[in-house]
Amino acid sequence: MSISRDNTPELQRDDFTEYIYDVTCFGDPINPENAEDVASGISRAMELEARPVLLEGVAAMLTQLGVACAADDIEPMLTEVKRRYKEILGFPCPRTVQEWIKGTMPGVTNRRNHYDLCYALEMDFQQTAVFFQKHYLTMPFNVKSSVDAVFMYALYHKKSYSAVTELLEKSKGFVSQENAHTSTSQIISMILDIDDDEKFLRYLSEHCYNNEQQFQLARSIISEEIETVRSILLRYEADRILSPERLGSLTIEALLGVKYQGSSKKSKDRKLPKRFTESLPNDVTLGKIIKGDVASYDLLRKTLMLLKFYNFYYEAENTDPNTIGGNLMDFYEELNGVLISCGFAQLYVRHPFDCLLLYCANSYDPIDTLYCVIQNGRN
Repeated sequence: MSISRDNTPELQRDDFTEYIYDVTCFGDPINPENAEDVASGISRAMELEARPVLLEGVAAMLTQLGVACAADDIEPMLTEVKRRYKEILGFPCPRTVQEWIKGTMPGVTNRRNHYDLCYALEMDFQQTAVFFQKHYLTMPFNVKSSVDAVFMYALYHKKSYSAVTELLEKSKGFVSQENAHTSTSQIISMILDIDDDEKFLRYLSEHCYNNEQQFQLARSIISEEIETVRSILLRYEADRILSPERLGSLTIEALLGVKYQGSSKKSKDRKLPKRFTESLPNDVTLGKIIKGDVASYDLLRKTLMLLKFYNFYYEAENTDPNTIGGNLMDFYEELNGVLISCGFAQLYVRHPFDCLLLYCANSYDPIDTLYCVIQNGRN
């Protein structure tokens, strides 16, 4: 497998992934008025949610390294990971990572833990990029963050972990730049070209940014897509002057079919996957994105995907299976290209959110099908 200069390796598919593509996302078109159709898609997404995707990845890497194990071999897997932390990284395996191996899905608050585990499992640059997308279910190498930039540089240029530690220590005091004047793709290109630690540190000191300055292209595209949604809404509200707050509420209702407030139900009672429902946009978070305030990666990615979905399928006419299939492929390619251009994880159908969105796209009425899916989770 090769990786391009924009850090987008093609994700290879195993038999299970092919099944999800062929049956759940690209099978016979569904009818949103048929409750059984909608329920079957949700059921498959819940099965994806239940899969131990991180442990599947760790087990596969350990097996490649000569320690054969499966995703349910928790104790031998944990023993080997602990050993590798001490021998390769030089410190004990953190409690957080131990909890991952025991079955807790990783959060996104400490990216160093994610990269450290990849180093402990002796992954190279390409393997790390794929592991983030397929097993952490998030993006690799957010290079406007100094930690991610250090690990990308070190992995690409095959630096030792001791070199990583030194680079992280030296970059700890770097001050975020006031303006995001360099694109992510330019930063990636420079990091891949530099193979001198001091030169890299000088470059990094001039190109690290805070949360609001990251994902500038995504924020710009989201703003454009929001304006498209609102132009559609205003066709039906031409005789009214809408406040920004009301327009925000209508935008969310257009994307989700309801004024989405999330669910307080315990996981055992959930009707939709947590990885689908968490970080869905609402009135408040959409406003923060528009204003350029702090917004999580997951919120930005899901908001972008929902906006592209609504605007694409508002105009599309899904009248027969052939048309539905053609529109779906066009939507898939368009959305995937936008995600990649923004530095986001590309579409991956074993992610419950991606899977359900594509499942809805394979429908005679994709927008209404999405509404039905979300409504199902609220009942």
